[in-house]
Amino acid sequence: MARQIDAETPASLVLRIRDQDDQVAWKTFVDVYSPMIYGFCRMKGLQASDAADVSQEALIRIAKAVRTLEYDRSKGLFRDWIATIVHNEIRRHVRRANTNPATIQEQDIASDGVSPEWNEHFQRHIFETALQRCQQHFAKETWKLFEHSWLNKQSVEQVAQTFNVGPDKIYVARSRVLKRLKHEVAVLSDELP
Repeated sequence: MARQIDAETPASLVLRIRDQDDQVAWKTFVDVYSPMIYGFCRMKGLQASDAADVSQEALIRIAKAVRTLEYDRSKGLFRDWIATIVHNEIRRHVRRANTNPATIQEQDIASDGVSPEWNEHFQRHIFETALQRCQQHFAKETWKLFEHSWLNKQSVEQVAQTFNVGPDKIYVARSRVLKRLKHEVAVLSDELP
């Protein structure tokens, strides 16, 4: 039986997907990384159908390669490894399709995949996904206090007045959500200590 991901799960997603039988980990991985890869391909100028094809090929390569991956964080980050695979798949697609290189940003195709643009895209996507995954674990009031005070950057005084609660309740809500959010980001991006 597959394990569920939760705040107490110590293993990162990258370690869990090495187990080909961990269906929950693979579903989570595909749900999180497939839209991210697709979005990056679209940013690079690929048409929707081409981006979908490249995303699928990249996921297949990752699934095959992760079985034998000797992962050592001191030699590089998981996101960089994925970036290299995605860039290689974009290059393969461009070569196969004889796509007009003017439509694809050449400097990005020629790079090793670890670009500031990739890192920004990766971090933004992981953060947004982690936020979505966190929200379901909190009562509506707790989430609203967090959302207004931290995400919307309203002052504690404003939020306290809006929701007719004491500042301590806002600080507690923010602390609880941020702890869960930090953990979700770490699990999804392989940044667990």
